[in-house]
Amino acid sequence: MALDIKAIVNPRVLEATKYNMKHVTICWQHEGKLQRAMSNESAYPPLESVQAAVRDIVSKANWYPEDASECMSLREQLAAYASLRPENVTLGNGSMELLDILFQTFIAQPGVDEVIIPAPDYTPYSLRARFFGAVVQFVVGGEDTDKIADDILESVTPRTKFVLMSRPNNPTGKVMPRDDVLRILDSGVLTVVDEAYVELADEGTMVAPWINDWDNLIVLRTFSKGFGLAGLRLGYLLATPEIIHCANLVRHVFNVNLVTMAAAEASLNDLDNVRARIVEQRQTREWLTEEIKRMPGLRPIPSQGNFILVDVADSGKKATEFVEGLFERGIYVRDFSKKQGLEPDRYFRITVGQPGGMERLAQELRDLLGKSLTSLTLAP
Repeated sequence: MALDIKAIVNPRVLEATKYNMKHVTICWQHEGKLQRAMSNESAYPPLESVQAAVRDIVSKANWYPEDASECMSLREQLAAYASLRPENVTLGNGSMELLDILFQTFIAQPGVDEVIIPAPDYTPYSLRARFFGAVVQFVVGGEDTDKIADDILESVTPRTKFVLMSRPNNPTGKVMPRDDVLRILDSGVLTVVDEAYVELADEGTMVAPWINDWDNLIVLRTFSKGFGLAGLRLGYLLATPEIIHCANLVRHVFNVNLVTMAAAEASLNDLDNVRARIVEQRQTREWLTEEIKRMPGLRPIPSQGNFILVDVADSGKKATEFVEGLFERGIYVRDFSKKQGLEPDRYFRITVGQPGGMERLAQELRDLLGKSLTSLTLAP
């Protein structure tokens, strides 16, 4: 007798939508042939100090790592970096694991409990919220994700478990003003701020230190962007000790591996070199923004992240045509023609890489603007 899998699987699993990772798969399948400018990774290889730490620790890979709630050395470094205390910190296998932990911690009534999320924002927020049974209330901001605090506050109901937003926003790169974040916190609603790109933003953007004064603030951080360790998967959660305790009850043991923790400690011990790279990335972002401004029909959205959202509405072309055209030339950018919260067919996003790669990208964009793009197709 055949097993009726649909009869025994959790209905939320059957209804779930998996985040489309095709863009990453394509790059690995074409490794060395494509310039990656689509996933907001760092184009800089790990620092030599980090590579050395990884080489040194591999000989101990037969041992379990310290658990995330106990590894005092790394937690002390992260706490100092965020102007908090070690009891305000726990670790995750990427910040998305920590987000799952928050959903498991706070979503108690599937189909009833609500989460408020801006649109546009990072797609897995809503996918994972729904997977864990939350009702997602979108606040549509279009390009103006920095101006939606009033709409967020108006969306709060007794069923709201928390507000979830990236700051800087992905994909707009805009930063909600500090006073607006404070107004949301003042309302008493639990607020989760994903600071994935905060290292690339202007000084003073970080809100993590506010946890000392606001017990309804939770901050997600990652080593994937400013620290350039996306492949090692390290995120960290910053919150009150009470929330950290709850998260540690949900979190799996040994969820962060030995190599990743060694790489993170080495990065935090080499902040001068980390920051030097960040300065160069900011400079390259501003240079590329100005270059795109000079291109007829293209409008870059000023960004505080390691990426630039480009509006093609005045070019007479669709965003997909630019994405496909660049792909044909060996550069992979992200198509946001169908991104929730943005007008269709208008936008693509460029991950800012090293200066040489961005000079090449700018030249290819200029060439595309002078040619018909309609015949170009994205390779599978």
